[in-house]
Amino acid sequence: MKMQSNSSKVHFRQRRGLSLLEVILSIAILGSSMVVIGHLYNLGYRSALQAQFRSEANLHADSKMAELVAGVLPIESTGDTDIEEAPGWQYSVQIEDSFQPGLFLATVIVKNGEDSVIIPNGLSIVRFIPDPDYEPEEDME
Repeated sequence: MKMQSNSSKVHFRQRRGLSLLEVILSIAILGSSMVVIGHLYNLGYRSALQAQFRSEANLHADSKMAELVAGVLPIESTGDTDIEEAPGWQYSVQIEDSFQPGLFLATVIVKNGEDSVIIPNGLSIVRFIPDPDYEPEEDME
């Protein structure tokens, strides 16, 4: 006599597909990773743009300092002056006396008028340059 009850048999059904919770969780993970990737892309773009502007500002400042040392530009302080070769860029020169006789302390500041947010205070180069009118005092012995 065999008596089998249906309650003692356990049937396991194979799952087909994903549950709604799994789908929502995977969409949330995908969405948050896309937000992070988008933020990193924006951060990288802004850093590259800032590096480009700093590099260009450095080239303009070096150029104006070389013109100042070579005597192309007068050795005097000037306000914001447009750079003819680079529209939108301005430079200023500050000449100060140094503690060393025969030398001036020259500061060239370069700014981009359009994108002052990227380089807010501009880029400056400081250098000692010789005074063209300096005549050393001879020792009186």
